[in-house]
Amino acid sequence: MRRAVKQFRIGVLLVAVVPAAGSAQEAGTTPWVSVGSRVRVFAPDLRIDRYVGRIDSLDATALVLDTAGARIRLGIDMGPVLVDQYRKVTIRRSAIQRIEVSGGRTARGATIKGLIYGALLGGTLWGLGNLPEINPSARDFLVAFPAGAAVGGFVGGVVGFGLGGERWLPALLPR
Repeated sequence: MRRAVKQFRIGVLLVAVVPAAGSAQEAGTTPWVSVGSRVRVFAPDLRIDRYVGRIDSLDATALVLDTAGARIRLGIDMGPVLVDQYRKVTIRRSAIQRIEVSGGRTARGATIKGLIYGALLGGTLWGLGNLPEINPSARDFLVAFPAGAAVGGFVGGVVGFGLGGERWLPALLPR
């Protein structure tokens, strides 16, 4: 049992330490956005939430985002927004505080979160479920916790990997 827990901890550390290869930040360059780029725009004067979509048009005063491809919730495609009034968003360049460009899909952060939450939930449920009816103690809980944490961590990691996420890199608007 102790060997399985030790291997589980080593696995968690390896996943957390392995660096993401090939990002633009490692190369020391900041990418420029252009028409067709998938971006995330921070414009707090217009909206608290971030705008996410593809740049449909870009000029000196504003950029137009097509948000149809950005409707994914919990890994499920929610379908396109069919009304152009809500699908296309025009944002003044002066209102843009920060813009980021998509660096592609990543599953690292979601996998680690899923692994941690799954391990805590699985260990807690397994530990509480295996308490004896007569004179339960903290020691009984702690004896059963690692097995539940291993199973819950595995399941949570798989779910986190399946949900994934998107890596965002800082970008610049052309002048």
